[in-house]
Amino acid sequence: MLIRPLPLLNFFVAVVMLSIGLRVSSGELINVVRNRALVTRTLLANCVLIPALGFLLVHLFPLAPSARIGILLLAAIPGTPIALQFTRQAKTRLAFAAAMTFVLSVVSIAMTPLALKVIPETAQRVERPILRLVVNIALYIALPLVGGVWAARHVPKITHRLVLPLGLLASVLFLALMWETRLVRAEAFAAIRGGGAVIAMFLLLLLSMLIGWLIGGPDRESRRVLATATGMRSVIVVLYVARYCFPDTTVHAVPITYASLMVPTNLVFHLACKVWNKLRPAVVSAG
Repeated sequence: MLIRPLPLLNFFVAVVMLSIGLRVSSGELINVVRNRALVTRTLLANCVLIPALGFLLVHLFPLAPSARIGILLLAAIPGTPIALQFTRQAKTRLAFAAAMTFVLSVVSIAMTPLALKVIPETAQRVERPILRLVVNIALYIALPLVGGVWAARHVPKITHRLVLPLGLLASVLFLALMWETRLVRAEAFAAIRGGGAVIAMFLLLLLSMLIGWLIGGPDRESRRVLATATGMRSVIVVLYVARYCFPDTTVHAVPITYASLMVPTNLVFHLACKVWNKLRPAVVSAG
């Protein structure tokens, strides 16, 4: 039951990355990665600041061992393709959103074993989730993105017609994913609540988004993308790790509950940004 929605998620990610690839060029993606200052700030925030924040939170709240492990893993492992549902709407920073999703997903490969090294409760080998992570990044993120860029360059007349249908399909898949996981998310919340676990996760989410917003630079659209990409931790990877490294515990309930928090929070955040962008010209002219 824990992994049943994962094929649906993988299909959603592949569709979104293909759609993005049809709308951006390889040069635009490379230029994002070449922005050393922004990439450095992003890595510093996701690999140092947020893990330190997670360490602080698990010591501020009287958490059960499973909740503590899950929150530490969430804080340590960045990057989730679920963020694409929100960042793909950033039309002026589409290449930036795709590149950051890919970069943080690759970083999660290195951060996962490092995170498990510092958790003394880890007793089992972790090759399986790491291998699965590498395969998923290659199949569902890198390959569709490269394929979309190639198709847009060589058959632009055909690919241009696919952008809108793929966008609609991605929205339908995301809604289906949320519906299919509703019972699992309710069960996870019931299993993990108590001891301040939900509050600690919500603080991790909000403060991570704040860090992402602050490191995004002067461009408001880039800040919005990084706030989401940074705040939405790698719940799928943590779920893999929980399943293979912490069986017979409630560690798996932590990433599921975190997903229940981060989706509506980011929905409200992006709607607020859109409303503000529409009202801003009127506010500026009135001032």
